Amino acid sequence: MSSGANAFSFGRDFSKGGGASPFVEPTKRVPVPYVEHQRLIEEARREAFEQGVEEGRKQQTDHEAMRLAGCLDAILARLEIATIEMRRLETDARNEALAFARLFAAKLAGRMIEMAPMQAVEATAKAIFNDLRGTPHVAVRVTPSLVDTCKNRLGLMLRENGLETKLFVFPDPDIPLGDCRIEWADGGIVRDREKLEALIDRSVNLLFPDQD
Repeated sequence: MSSGANAFSFGRDFSKGGGASPFVEPTKRVPVPYVEHQRLIEEARREAFEQGVEEGRKQQTDHEAMRLAGCLDAILARLEIATIEMRRLETDARNEALAFARLFAAKLAGRMIEMAPMQAVEATAKAIFNDLRGTPHVAVRVTPSLVDTCKNRLGLMLRENGLETKLFVFPDPDIPLGDCRIEWADGGIVRDREKLEALIDRSVNLLFPDQD
């Protein structure tokens, strides 16, 4: 009986397990059943599709990130240009405003002096009234056309302020209209419109050094 069973083993001991089939050459591929073949193809297609979708998403994300970074760089560049332009416009506007203010002040001051030249002289005299107390006399030099007016107006101001200082007014053709030179025993003061304007210009240039 056992010999009959061995007759169907074709001389191979299957109890040992493993090993290649004696009917297939070792170098030959064993054919895959059609159903399994189709399953493997579908599985490969599905994996390829999923990988393609994932790669596409990654590429799209990278593309969007690069596009967004490019947009941000462009926006920053435009903002920087706009900031520089705004600073230039602000500087130009300020310089124009300062130039206009200077011109307006000079024109206005000149017009006011023409209309009321004694106002500047009186303001200068008021600034030194405290220094004149106890001073026996004071000398004022103005343009010749203001001598008489200066005697009357300054004399009245001295009396109204209780000053007994004797007033002397002298004509000086070198002194412009509205300017004056006041001298007394312990000091003196000069109103020079041209020097005042130069001092104002220097002060403005210190505050705004980029002003031309």
